[in-house]
Amino acid sequence: MKKIIFPLILLFLLSAGQAFAAQAPMERLKDGIQGVINILEGPQYKGVEAKQNEMTEKIRETIKNFFNFTELSKRSIGRPWLQFTPEERSRFVGLFTSLLEQTYLEKIRDYSGEQVVYDKETIIKGKYAQVDTRLVATDKDIPVFYRMKLENDEWDVYDVKIEGVSLVNNYRTQFAGILDTSTDKKFAETKAELFKRMEEKIKSLENKKTDTKKSK
Repeated sequence: MKKIIFPLILLFLLSAGQAFAAQAPMERLKDGIQGVINILEGPQYKGVEAKQNEMTEKIRETIKNFFNFTELSKRSIGRPWLQFTPEERSRFVGLFTSLLEQTYLEKIRDYSGEQVVYDKETIIKGKYAQVDTRLVATDKDIPVFYRMKLENDEWDVYDVKIEGVSLVNNYRTQFAGILDTSTDKKFAETKAELFKRMEEKIKSLENKKTDTKKSK
């Protein structure tokens, strides 16, 4: 009897573990992306100019649900992130999230029914994962890899690699060209410059969007 008790307990524990485990990375990503597509294809929004702001706001909230903007910000800054104060980190995450939204939300609205194919999920060291996808366009397939991190029992996206170009690496190169950590004085000055440039860029993108709407 004792010989079968242990396997039964083990089976129970494994079953319980699966029941409470986080949603798998690929499933989590699928749900998130499908949520965005559902909004884009919603008859209440598609082609209805008066509803575009409402649609954009819904997309923004949906993306925030499966993207980890704090992790994305930290990795985009790199090692200097350790020298940011909590207030500076919070300010940076807010500005960087806004910058990404202003840069990419308009492009998402150009979606015209392309299919997303989910090829492979790879778990790395238990709490990191990569999901390989392809955006099937009319003339070619575009490889898009999502890097995800398990935090608070949920897998969230912290980097997107499109056709070999990583979002995090791209921005880290740009930020590294501004931040100077050689002395405390230089670091403080260049941090202020970084925040200033980000605010100016966000303002510029907002103005460009407003001008585009006026010209229609």
